[in-house]
Amino acid sequence: MIDEVDSAVNNQVFIDFLAQLCAYYIRRATYSTFRSVILAGVYDVKNLVKKLRSDEDHKVNSPWNVASDFGVEMSLGKEGIAEMLREYMEDYQLEMDVEEMAELLCAETSGYPFLVSQLCKLMDEEISRSEGGKAKAWTADGFVEALRILTSRKNTLFESLIGKVITYPELNDILQNKIFNGQTVPYTALNPVIDLAAMFGILWSNILLFPRATSQAGMLACTFGDCRGSI
Repeated sequence: MIDEVDSAVNNQVFIDFLAQLCAYYIRRATYSTFRSVILAGVYDVKNLVKKLRSDEDHKVNSPWNVASDFGVEMSLGKEGIAEMLREYMEDYQLEMDVEEMAELLCAETSGYPFLVSQLCKLMDEEISRSEGGKAKAWTADGFVEALRILTSRKNTLFESLIGKVITYPELNDILQNKIFNGQTVPYTALNPVIDLAAMFGILWSNILLFPRATSQAGMLACTFGDCRGSI
């Protein structure tokens, strides 16, 4: 298994390796080859071509036709978040309104694991240092403060979002419509822009779901997208 293959797609050695895998697969009845090779990353095998080639003629074509979707549900539901909070309460012998906190986390993050983890980490490690300790940190007021800190700092998710908008400016319109105009964008699998947004986790299910906790980063991403090349 090779993880984070997205970062290696511009490496000629990696490109040659993919071509070799394809050739071995085609000749598998004649020559012994790998039983399985797993390439894990945001892009699927077909969409890797978007990073390998910039010309329009080859943009949607793929020399590899072997790929499997990762069907595991990665978002966290309210009940899943609540269960983790109960375990945390038991470990630290705390009193907390679990249902309220799970509702706040789910509403602001849409269950996005990175955002849930970051907000909980801030409440546990930073907000708890203030007067009132952990008991005060795990309240609505503590949550609001954690959200303020999260949206005021750089992190890998926000930086990645900005990078995606700069690399794929067509995503800018979707973010503009969702964040600034409050529009719900219907899911259409044949729309290449929707397909990109789904691949990057900006939308899933059948509607565009942009976590409120990332709105500030989304606004910044749109700003970068509009100002591209103007500086």
